[in-house]
Amino acid sequence: MLDAVVVGSGPNGLAAAVTLARAGLSVTVLEANETVGGGARTLAPGDDGDLAAGLPAGVAHDLCSAVHPMAWASPFFRAFDLRAHGVELLTPEVSYAQPLPGGRAAVAYRDLERTAERLGPDGAAWRSLLGPLAARWEAVVAVALGDR
Repeated sequence: MLDAVVVGSGPNGLAAAVTLARAGLSVTVLEANETVGGGARTLAPGDDGDLAAGLPAGVAHDLCSAVHPMAWASPFFRAFDLRAHGVELLTPEVSYAQPLPGGRAAVAYRDLERTAERLGPDGAAWRSLLGPLAARWEAVVAVALGDR
């Protein structure tokens, strides 16, 4: 007998399915796409589907968002050996960019110092604001994902 149906195999759907299954329920996950992952899927040249067509060699395309930083820190996901289950979390060199007037862009690199260096005169403010948070990321995660 089926106890639960989860529609969608994105991060939240898969987390719900795992939680239900760990509680001893029989779960079926329905997904409209050929691959699981929802908005956390990455396509590369050679992948099936029109979205990957025309990508140059070495370029990967994230379907919905480019960065899922909390996946690395999530207590839920850290409780599993994701790599042993074939899940690889990728971290891009550039997390995001903000277009600016005049065809320029502010680029946020994974590396705080590189970002601050590239921001020129604004780099010190960036470092001052985000440096303490980056240094104590575990405490930031505890607050952001805690239940208090």
